[in-house]
Amino acid sequence: MKSRWLEFMLACLLVAGFVFNGCDKEDDDNQIVGPEDVLSWTQTFGGTDVDAGYSVQQTTDGGYVIVGTTRSFGAGGRDVWMIKTDSNGDTLWTQTFGGTDYDHGLCIQQTIDGGYIITGLTQSFSTGDFEAWLIKTDSDGNEVWWQTFAGAYNNAGKSVQQTAEGGYIIAGDTKSIGTNDYNIWLIKTDSAGNELWSQTFGGTRHDKGYSVQQTTDGGYIITGSTESFGAGGGDAWLIKTDSDGNEMWNQTYGGTEYENG
Repeated sequence: MKSRWLEFMLACLLVAGFVFNGCDKEDDDNQIVGPEDVLSWTQTFGGTDVDAGYSVQQTTDGGYVIVGTTRSFGAGGRDVWMIKTDSNGDTLWTQTFGGTDYDHGLCIQQTIDGGYIITGLTQSFSTGDFEAWLIKTDSDGNEVWWQTFAGAYNNAGKSVQQTAEGGYIIAGDTKSIGTNDYNIWLIKTDSAGNELWSQTFGGTRHDKGYSVQQTTDGGYIITGSTESFGAGGGDAWLIKTDSDGNEMWNQTYGGTEYENG
């Protein structure tokens, strides 16, 4: 049977020069585009199997960098796929990272040295099930180093940012650490990706982290979803921490149905 063919598309929406950047969830609802929005151009990237893009950022040269996953290229299974384009979305180069199992890139950011930092998950280089994966590249997408963050069960990095002192902050979720279900996972590393500390947030049900940013006070703000707290179903969850990842406060948003942050 002919293999399924799914190319992913980079669509640049000219909305006051805004480019949508998903660095958090796999299950975003479709973005609603109004009649005032103008589609400048689209590009597709892919091969003869299933390929997907999860995160995009405009780079300092005016182009774009994309990360996702590919079954068309790489070492086999699913590999992290990195694509660099010019300002029109034309491919300048691509890179793959991974082994023969299931590897996903979920978030990418350009770093202050002109290279890139990627987070996601890996099964190929895991000691158990899926581990959170952090990959540092140079400006051409060549691997500089990588680190995994272990656990016996499902773990994933879904958002990454370079911090003021040159290290990295990662948010995602883990089923290995914390309570007996998914917890939000916050990991702080040094500039070489070595773990300095980690914190988990959650209760006895599914709680997932989708995005993290460093705040002006040196702490962090995390958004995600919680089934453990709030009004019921699943609620959007906002967590503020200090510089060591200790919770300062949290807020939930939502009703009796399911909401995400």
